[in-house]
Amino acid sequence: MTRDSAVRTPAPGGVGTDTTGVGRFGLRALLGWVALLAGAVPFLLLWLLVQRSWSPLGSLDGEVAAALNAEVSGSPVLVSVLRWVTDLGGAGAAVLAMVLATAFLLVRGQRRLAAFVATTGIGLAVLGPLAKAVVDRARPVVASPVVETPSNASFPSGHAMTAVVVYGALLLVALPSVRRRARPWLVAATALLVVVVGATRLALGVHFVSDVLAGWALGAGWLAVTAAAFRGWQHDRAGPVEEPLDPLDVPPAEVVPLAPSADPALPRGRATALRLVAVAAGLFAVLAALGLVVTAVLPDTLLGRLDRSVVGWAAELRTRWLTTVMETVGLLGGTRTVIAVGVSLAVLGLAVAASWRPVAFVVVTLLGEVALYYLTSQVVSRARPAVADLTSGLPVAASWPSGHAAAAAALYGALAALVVVYARVPRRWLVLAVALLLAAATGASRVYVAAHHPTDVLAGLALGGLWVWACARWLLPPPGQGVRAGTAAGR
Repeated sequence: MTRDSAVRTPAPGGVGTDTTGVGRFGLRALLGWVALLAGAVPFLLLWLLVQRSWSPLGSLDGEVAAALNAEVSGSPVLVSVLRWVTDLGGAGAAVLAMVLATAFLLVRGQRRLAAFVATTGIGLAVLGPLAKAVVDRARPVVASPVVETPSNASFPSGHAMTAVVVYGALLLVALPSVRRRARPWLVAATALLVVVVGATRLALGVHFVSDVLAGWALGAGWLAVTAAAFRGWQHDRAGPVEEPLDPLDVPPAEVVPLAPSADPALPRGRATALRLVAVAAGLFAVLAALGLVVTAVLPDTLLGRLDRSVVGWAAELRTRWLTTVMETVGLLGGTRTVIAVGVSLAVLGLAVAASWRPVAFVVVTLLGEVALYYLTSQVVSRARPAVADLTSGLPVAASWPSGHAAAAAALYGALAALVVVYARVPRRWLVLAVALLLAAATGASRVYVAAHHPTDVLAGLALGGLWVWACARWLLPPPGQGVRAGTAAGR
């Protein structure tokens, strides 16, 4: 007897199915197309109203844009927060999220789910710009612009559409592996994130209300199409599953648990935590003491004069092309790079090791480095070099240690540690040279732009390097053991 000819028993809740399973799949496919229409119809209606300049909608768009601009323009802090939040719906965040999700699924052997995520993302990249080009609506004009107005068209909101598609796709993939009690909370959190991203586009004055609504509608429609197509693909291979709240019909045997390994995220529990706290306290004490000595005792010594002369010599070397190169290199230790690379390391480490240990290692390493840098810089409070710098917005008395150098050492040191522990390539230790090169280049760029003295950079490299070594020592398995643990867990 074949799978499709078997008679299925009624699912919990008393709802029966037919003898072939086609009826149930047809119902789910129909629901997918209903969802598509629910997104496409509002989008087309909004498009029509915008094209015809319907006065009630035009009044709403203009009044909301003006009112929100008046509220936001007087608060630089609020503008900064909104800019960070709105980036969650930007192209960079979308590409990072979809690429990482696809890579995670491929590492775990889930090629169909990886194809679903990749196809959904590629379609988003085509559909959004195409819709903007067709409608070609101008951006809002507000009294006090708080951000640079994007050059592309306004309708629909690309950020709103991106938020629906990207986080909706990730939600659909993640739901089967989440406990039932947590699923409503995950759905609610995703919906809240989508709404917040859309609201930031209004508050920043770069979109009308109708743009955001249209972005949500078109994004929901596209996500419904890809989800319905994936369900059909699943049905071609096997009958629909009986698991409720699984929009993609993923068979129970193919659910992708995040960390199936029993390996603890924090080995040896409290003992490990206390060791890391002790190391952090020791690093803080030593670096703060050295900083105070360099600042208060050594300014007029040979070391102090050498510190200042190196910065002046670097300033004399400045040319347009070298400045471009150094500013680009400096981005290796910038906040956005640290976040993007850190998230990538955590996700890929989780995929390969099938354990939360790489995630805990990355999080503790990066957050610990930030805390150590901040506390040390506040205690030492060293002034920046007295040379015309190429930076803007940096705290004046926060030169020791270099935050960029510390972040680069911690970040790329974490990358090297994960490769050494979990990679299978025979010459994986060579990655240490890459980490050293990137950290050193970042430090050199900070001296070139006159953001730091050489001793500040050395202190930052020491901070990040020693801290990542301690975290790898107590949070990761020994080299070689991680490969076997991760491989076994992934089977």
